[in-house]
Amino acid sequence: MKVREKTVQRIARRTTLATAIGAALGGQVAYAQVVPLETITVTATKRSEDVQKVPISITVLSGDNLQDRGITDVLDLAKAVPGLTVRNSGNDPVPILRGAGIAGTTDTAVPYYVDGIYRPRSGQGLASFLDLERVEVLKGPQGTLFGRNTFGGLINLTTRKPTVKDFDYGAALTLGNYYDRRLEGFVNVPLGDQLALRVTASGEKRDPYVENIFNPAAGLKDADNRYGRAQLLWKPTGTFSANLGLTYWRDTANGNADFAYKCLGIPVNAITQKLDGVTGFIDPRCGTRDGWEGGRPQAGNVSKGDVSAIAIQDPYKIAFDYKPQRDIREDSVTLRIDWEVLNHNLTINAAKFKYYELRLTDSDLSQKAGLVAGNVVNSRATTVDVTLNSKADGPLRYTLGAYLYDDSKPSGSNGAFLFGYTYTSPQKPTWATFLYQGNGGTKSTALYGQATYSLTDKLSATGGVRYSKDKRESFTLPNIRSSLNDPLPSYGGNPTHSNGSDTHLDSRLSVQYQIDARTMAYAYRATGYISGSVQALTNKLLDPNEAVTYEAGIKTTQLDGRLRLNAALFRTDYTGLTTTIFVTAGAAQTIIAQQIPGGSTRTTGLELDGEYAATNNLRLTFGMAADTSKFNHFNVSNTLGTAGSDFITPSGSGFFIMDGKKTAFSPALTANLGANYTIRLDNASTLVPAAYVSYSSSYRAINQPFFWATQPSYVTLDLAGTWRSADGRYDVKAFVNNATDKAILTQATVFSRGRAMADYNAPRTFGVRLAYNF
Repeated sequence: MKVREKTVQRIARRTTLATAIGAALGGQVAYAQVVPLETITVTATKRSEDVQKVPISITVLSGDNLQDRGITDVLDLAKAVPGLTVRNSGNDPVPILRGAGIAGTTDTAVPYYVDGIYRPRSGQGLASFLDLERVEVLKGPQGTLFGRNTFGGLINLTTRKPTVKDFDYGAALTLGNYYDRRLEGFVNVPLGDQLALRVTASGEKRDPYVENIFNPAAGLKDADNRYGRAQLLWKPTGTFSANLGLTYWRDTANGNADFAYKCLGIPVNAITQKLDGVTGFIDPRCGTRDGWEGGRPQAGNVSKGDVSAIAIQDPYKIAFDYKPQRDIREDSVTLRIDWEVLNHNLTINAAKFKYYELRLTDSDLSQKAGLVAGNVVNSRATTVDVTLNSKADGPLRYTLGAYLYDDSKPSGSNGAFLFGYTYTSPQKPTWATFLYQGNGGTKSTALYGQATYSLTDKLSATGGVRYSKDKRESFTLPNIRSSLNDPLPSYGGNPTHSNGSDTHLDSRLSVQYQIDARTMAYAYRATGYISGSVQALTNKLLDPNEAVTYEAGIKTTQLDGRLRLNAALFRTDYTGLTTTIFVTAGAAQTIIAQQIPGGSTRTTGLELDGEYAATNNLRLTFGMAADTSKFNHFNVSNTLGTAGSDFITPSGSGFFIMDGKKTAFSPALTANLGANYTIRLDNASTLVPAAYVSYSSSYRAINQPFFWATQPSYVTLDLAGTWRSADGRYDVKAFVNNATDKAILTQATVFSRGRAMADYNAPRTFGVRLAYNF
């Protein structure tokens, strides 16, 4: 896509002279002087720093790394980041990092940021991976420097910015199987000495990965999206700049259904013929069976002429009549001002978002008119982050900040569950009249600060604190509509109104020691926080989700700069997670399930990542994470009958007591290894074959100990080969992702009538990418 900054270095490598060194076993061994690895600069501390000097665990992928590995959204990021898994809940990718995000949080536990600006919706992780400078994955709580909800870490995307120096442009076309067509491009236009404009855009269409054998138009995991980003830079002096950004995103594909797309069957007990997710077996049907629980009340055989009632074994095939809908729209305006004033750097980072998401799917999974269900969300949010960084030379460096996030206006932020009947027309549901929608959201304000003091030339200490105040509002009113074109009802009438507020204090304390010029060791303790949800009866917030992390690590660069190796040992305790209890209500003493704070988990682990320039031609990247995430105290409802429940109410409902058991999406070991080798051709062009291997041990895809929801250990392989012209302007890349065509569980859940549902990763994909870089 662009003229890579490393082009000059690559040309230099081609002309590196061979030198003789050392004696080995009485003989002389000659080898070429290997060029050291490039310095990686990050902004994890809101300052530009060498990643090897930052005392936290960070995985960094440059824009070139993302392009080489074919990573175009957050779903693929996990294969390159040790310890990261991504649960794909319908159209909401949920990152899980160090046990954060697996259960019981009232908001996103590992959020997305773009250019340091918080993105409030999980679905926003499906866009923005275009024309990036880098992606930083910060591990552990980051609240003393970042906006909000950095409970277990964060994912920050840094876009490439306009520059007044050069006119630059590029374009790329990707063609692949499933009739994939992706066009992307950018242009950077200097508008004089003070102004520059950078415009980036992409569009993609692709046939579904998941084939609907009954209605070909209703396949899933297709692509139909358009994305654009424009940035206008004004830099009148060397000490002041302002960057105004506009983002446009539209996605009208069929999508990924709602929560999960694949019906595996109905878990039942062979003897009792009752639902049983623990000791039963999967009855391969999604409809009725005479005498067995889990079907509809009326008698009948499995199919009754409806093939879709039989569970299809192929993970990438489905059969139902209703054509699913996904409609995502995002428009945003951002403004960043950087000003060097009074020996400080002042940064104002502000944004306004307008986000809309609709998703609908065939909820009865049949070929007959029946039911559709889904969600609709409107979100209008404002965020402002103001930071002041010291510049003076000396032993003390500090950052002060103030933060505001607001999506609480009931007229702007609302959402509703949709439920409709298609008995008269399969594609025009009659909407239920008993539904309600929720309006309102969160207003979060914070003051934060962090300071580092050099006690000696080698030893420094850092302290940070954050004071947060969160106010949540909820307005509930009827959601009555005649068609999807009807707007959500605006705030008015006599809604049910609940609100509450809470304050919290978070902190960070760390030390780091520069052992020598190449090696740094550090240790820290940090806390994180997510405010609780509103209690309707008391107008207070429930107890918050809280995290306490301890981390010790070492970062080193060895072998004359050719080997970068980082390791971190950590432990995090998460408390205040919402967990299930059963209570009695009303005069009839009805027993109902209720969510309350009180759950807790502990995760301990070891992370390792690095890069090695073995020769001037061969580069290796590697990483691994060992994880022992377990529940300390947690109850989770049993949605598949009473068999195997640890607690049973008189009404027959129950839940599992998960104390001491492994958490979902927490493989004991994940690892990745990448290798690329540069072959210099006679005409000075290069050919770079590459291979990337990822490994994961087994894990459950749901917290309940259901036998059908375990993903066995697996290995995936991605292959690529890139030809680049001598002047660096032309690239041709052939690729195969998931070369072994491995189906991997990315979600498991239970639908009505006990249906076991699953979601899987993308199957094998291959294609070619043609790029021109001015």
